[in-house]
Amino acid sequence: MNKTSENLINKFISGQRLSDEEFILFNDFLNDLHYRDELIRFLEKNWQQSQPEEVALQFEQIREKIRVSSLKVKMNRLFIALSKAAAILFIPLIAAVLYFYFNQPISSEMLTLSTEKGEFTHVILPDGSRVWLNVDTKLSYPADYGLGSRKLELEGEAYFEVKKDEELPFEVTSGNLTTTALGTRFVISAYPESSVIKSSLLEGSVEIKYGNTYKIIEPGQQLTLDKNKQALVLKAFSEEYELSWKNNQLVFRLTPFDHVISILEKWYDISIVYNPELFKSETLTVRFEKYESLENVLKVISKVNGFNYKVEGNNVKITK
Repeated sequence: MNKTSENLINKFISGQRLSDEEFILFNDFLNDLHYRDELIRFLEKNWQQSQPEEVALQFEQIREKIRVSSLKVKMNRLFIALSKAAAILFIPLIAAVLYFYFNQPISSEMLTLSTEKGEFTHVILPDGSRVWLNVDTKLSYPADYGLGSRKLELEGEAYFEVKKDEELPFEVTSGNLTTTALGTRFVISAYPESSVIKSSLLEGSVEIKYGNTYKIIEPGQQLTLDKNKQALVLKAFSEEYELSWKNNQLVFRLTPFDHVISILEKWYDISIVYNPELFKSETLTVRFEKYESLENVLKVISKVNGFNYKVEGNNVKITK
């Protein structure tokens, strides 16, 4: 390995700006089979002679500089991998990551985050975007998410706080509906058993695609797709209501009884047996605060809607 190559690596590790010509040389060097073993030995030698603070990598700064390079996608893969090693500042780990980079193709594997009935979770995606998943929800995205695209698939309900990136729009597909944003806050509800898919915007701007139809909605607006009628409806919505689950509250507002049953089954991971015909014209308006017990919820609802119930383990039987 010549002096030019060593200088390029040291410059890269220190977070200094590389010129376009240097980027091309650096990329060629990384992909040259002849130099790989030499590169690992060089990194190990530098680690043995360095103090931890001397090998700290300024990844965010470097990443921003990379954006304008034609090598963006390939180098971004390298930075994501290197940042994991940099968290504990060991050059041998960086060498190992480089080996992984050299030998692994870009993966088309889909990763899935999910919650079971009765579970909620909050996750941070690789690009820094935050997602809160409601009960019984699945969110899938490719293993190379954040490199060439930010596309996700949602089944269930989730609240998104999207990290702004004008070059990579944030796309969430729920059934036949695709919501696209740059940097914004919105909620999508798309449970398979539900007759509707809802996309509600709290902040920013999103574009929603359904077939050949495109709709841009503004904060405070909700676009609903009626899956049976294949019709789109735009209306105002209550942020407090749509985000009640995120705040660990159970809120019903003129909610049809069958929908109430579906929500209770998901929240408490139970099975409810009842005769839908006896309740098809009934609705419920009530609020339950955080972590209300199933027993208390059933007591209140039974008085409001006039029914009897019996709980046996995870099974509930409702009769009139």
